[in-house]
Amino acid sequence: MTFWNNKAFTENELSRPLKIALIFLLVIPVVFITIINIIKGEVAHPYAFVICLVGFALFLISKISVLIKGKLISFGTKQLSENMANFYRLGYWLMAIGLILTFFQ
Repeated sequence: MTFWNNKAFTENELSRPLKIALIFLLVIPVVFITIINIIKGEVAHPYAFVICLVGFALFLISKISVLIKGKLISFGTKQLSENMANFYRLGYWLMAIGLILTFFQ
């Protein structure tokens, strides 16, 4: 990880400390709250799942644009136009935020 060989920054890739921080700040609390909700037998805000559906719709729209070009399998935003790549990223963010809000009280 040095400045000279440009290994410190790569596009669309999280650094190791940020990955660890995301696990502690998002994944562990969501799992803990999910277990509590399962024990109680309730979901706090099921209407927040609509945010997930909107995110999935944006994701699907961007992937359909790749299918129209004739590419059956693609990963990431390499095959997408700039606007479709933004839809793709926004879709993922909305799905993550919707999932988190679904389980928080």
